[in-house]
Amino acid sequence: MKSIFKDERWGILQEEKEQGKAITYIFEKNGLKIIYPFIKRKAGIVGGAQYFDIVTPRGRCGPYIDGDETLCTEEIIAAFDAAFNQYCQKELIVAEYVQFCPFENQSHYFSSIYNLIKYNGQIYCNDLTIDFFNLEYSKKTRQHIRSAEGNGVEVVIDPTPASIDTFLTLYKFTESKHHASEYYRFDKHYLERHFEIMPENIFFANAIYENKTIISCFHILGEDVVLAAFIGIDPNYLFLRAQDLVLYKAALYGAEKGRKRYDMDRAGDGTSLAAYKEKHVAKSNKKYPYDLGTKIRNQEIYDALVMQAGGPREGYFPAYRR
Repeated sequence: MKSIFKDERWGILQEEKEQGKAITYIFEKNGLKIIYPFIKRKAGIVGGAQYFDIVTPRGRCGPYIDGDETLCTEEIIAAFDAAFNQYCQKELIVAEYVQFCPFENQSHYFSSIYNLIKYNGQIYCNDLTIDFFNLEYSKKTRQHIRSAEGNGVEVVIDPTPASIDTFLTLYKFTESKHHASEYYRFDKHYLERHFEIMPENIFFANAIYENKTIISCFHILGEDVVLAAFIGIDPNYLFLRAQDLVLYKAALYGAEKGRKRYDMDRAGDGTSLAAYKEKHVAKSNKKYPYDLGTKIRNQEIYDALVMQAGGPREGYFPAYRR
C-alpha cells in the first residue's frame, strides 16, 4: 500500500520545513531491497566538525522492505544495519528518528536495530474499494452527511492552487483551536511548493454554503492512498455538520481516481479527535497502529551535543533539540 510518503518528491517538499536535505538510502542483498528515505539535518558542531541527525520526512515511511518479505532474514537486517552504520560514520550522522509506515507493518523486522516505541494513537482509514458509506460509517455520520446536503452544503473539488488563500484563512481557526506549534503552521509558499513539485497529486475539498467556503481540506494523492492532510473550518458554521460531508466527498473523489484507502491521519488514543474519527470506521474498525524508532549512532558526540544544549530535553528525541 503506497502512500505519498513513498514518493521521492515528498522528501524534497519537506526540506524547508525540516531544515535539511532529503536523501534516499537504498540497500540491496540477496534479491531484497530496503529503502530508507530521510531528511539529514544539522545537529551541532563538536570539535570543529559539523554533525547531523536524520528524521523521517513529515509523515510515516521507513525504512521499509521493497520486495518479497519472505526473503528477509536476520542476516539481511544485520547487514543493512552494518552498511548504514558505516554510512552514518562517514556522513557524521549522530542519531535517527524514524516513523515506520503503518500500512506495511514491517517495523518488527527492524526491532534488532531501533528502540521501537508504540505511537499513542492510530491511523484512521476508509477502504475505497467497498461501499464505505454503508459498510464503515456510523449511523450518526451518515445522518450528518445527509443533513448537510439537505441544508444546501455543496462540496467542490479544486485541484488547483486557487483555493490556497481561502484554505489558509480557514486553517487559522484550526491553529487557534489546537494551539498548533510552529511545525503545524503553514504559509502560502509551503502550499504553493506542493503544486510546483507534484501538481497532479494535490486537491482541495471545499464545502460551500450560501456562496461562502466554510470548510477547506487539503488533500494529497499517493499511488494507493489519499491523505486528508490539513483542514480548516469556520466555527460559525459547525451547526451544519459539514465536515463529514467534506471527508465523504473527498474519499469518493479518491475512489474515482483509483485509490484504495482514504487516510484521515492519526489521532491520539482517548482524544476527542480519535472519538470523531472512530465514527468513520465504526463498522470496519479499519485502524492502523504504527511504531516510532530511535537510534543513537555516535553516543560520544550525542552526549556532547546534549551538554551543549544545557542538558537533555525530557521526552524528546534527540534530547539535544529544542
